[in-house]
Amino acid sequence: MSETRGVFVLLDVVQNKLGNTWVELSDVWIAASPFIVTPNTGYFGGGGGPFYSTMDKVTYASDTTAAIPGAALSIGRQYLAATGNSEAGYFGGGGFPTSTLMDKVTYASDTTVAVPGARLSVARFFLAATGNSTAGYFGGGLDANPSLRSTMDKVTYSTDTRTTVPGANLSVARSGLAATGNSEAGYFGGGNPGPRSTMDKVTYASDTTVQVPGASLSLARFELAATGNSEAGYFGGGNPGPRSTMDKLTYSTDTTVAVPGAALSVARRGSGATGNSTAGYFGGGVPTTALMDKVTYSTDTTAAAPGANLSVARYNLAASSARANALPIISIPTPAVRFSDGASSTPNTGYFGGGDASGTMDKVTYSSDTTAAVPGAALSAARQYLAATGNSTAGYFGGGSPAHSTMDKVTYASDTTAAVPGANLSVGRYALAATGNSTDGYFGGGRNPGAVATMDKVTYSSDTTAAVPGANLSVARFGVAATGNSTAGYFGGGAGGYPGPTFLTVDKVTYASDTTAAVPGAALSAARTYLAASSARANALPEIAVISSSAVPVIV
Repeated sequence: MSETRGVFVLLDVVQNKLGNTWVELSDVWIAASPFIVTPNTGYFGGGGGPFYSTMDKVTYASDTTAAIPGAALSIGRQYLAATGNSEAGYFGGGGFPTSTLMDKVTYASDTTVAVPGARLSVARFFLAATGNSTAGYFGGGLDANPSLRSTMDKVTYSTDTRTTVPGANLSVARSGLAATGNSEAGYFGGGNPGPRSTMDKVTYASDTTVQVPGASLSLARFELAATGNSEAGYFGGGNPGPRSTMDKLTYSTDTTVAVPGAALSVARRGSGATGNSTAGYFGGGVPTTALMDKVTYSTDTTAAAPGANLSVARYNLAASSARANALPIISIPTPAVRFSDGASSTPNTGYFGGGDASGTMDKVTYSSDTTAAVPGAALSAARQYLAATGNSTAGYFGGGSPAHSTMDKVTYASDTTAAVPGANLSVGRYALAATGNSTDGYFGGGRNPGAVATMDKVTYSSDTTAAVPGANLSVARFGVAATGNSTAGYFGGGAGGYPGPTFLTVDKVTYASDTTAAVPGAALSAARTYLAASSARANALPEIAVISSSAVPVIV
């Protein structure tokens, strides 16, 4: 057998050592592939024939389905609705008896519990639900009387609580409708009596609903099912009939057309539907069946997926998925670690410099909660009222009293500081603020001696600074605080003089365009100055990477 293991051949080892091309063990780093958090699965729960509490889990990668007893609904019921986010599905309402019940399916553990705070405002069945990553919307249905409802209930996932949002009520009360959507809006289509082809659009940002005639179904019907991705929603099956019709709603134009190639393999009503960014799955229905159809979005075609058939034939069920409705795909990348000792590639430390006319630099080691002065990293000039930001390799300390323009760079790997004249501020000042991302830092506001609005941008790769007038603060002020994320910085509060007015203004600096605008909705609760700010995503801190569901498929 030929030798292909290279580095394990003794001759190669000797040659590398003699030629001084050997890689030292301390220079060997291991970076694992990203660990995908968001499950690539769908959950089909409840249904009639009799009343089932069964929860089936569809694994998209293999097109297979299995019952998961631990995730069964708290009570068996049909005519319910479901939606969810990347972590859990919410199955609400249903009959019979008519219920307000809300069950929460946690995907990571495949377990279900009732969440009393999220119960519907009124007991109803034959309703529909969709939502985005923060909230689910449950609309329409029949109450116990039975009377038609246009009611829209909003379930906030972070608190597992429900509020009724009258402004988002359906344009017309109806039951037997279906819903899907993307990250910005939900679409509720069809329904009874009529039957109806009506399509209502719920805009999540404003919690308002309007009817969109151009998006009406190609054929009026009820007891249909719907799912979709970031670009389009698919509404399939229904009554009267039953029907195999599949309509495609394009979100960018709010228009709907029938796509014959995507028609269900068997005409039916009362199916449940969910999916991921590439395909939708329509399961169950009447005539009573366990059949699962898979709609491939890229080709607008549908085919039966026998391996994904439900574990038991049923109808009027509901479904949810962590990857339906343009929900973000969340991955946590594992940082590189040194092979020899597991040390992190990014220093796990913080640096505190200057203050009270001092140039001292203290280094906080997070793993041990200890601090020590690092003389080699002391500021080049003692000063106070300065500002600092940086990236994963260096910190930048700029300005300070009395009216310094000095920019010092602290290199974390060596615990050394040096003045970088090319990065000096365009205007000497103090009582300023700074934030930034992995490539640039932004230093804004301050005094010299009066309040200034100047915004300076420090480019880390070149250690240079330039004023960016388009990003100047909306009002000159000092004693401001700043933080942000990878795309924008926020500068809040401050004073315009001494004595003088204080501000509750928050300015948003958009890094891509180097522009600043006041954002009234983000204003502080009270005007104040010499405050501080923090963020989980400031200064290029590692973030949970969010991959849009419309991006290339992620291998799981």
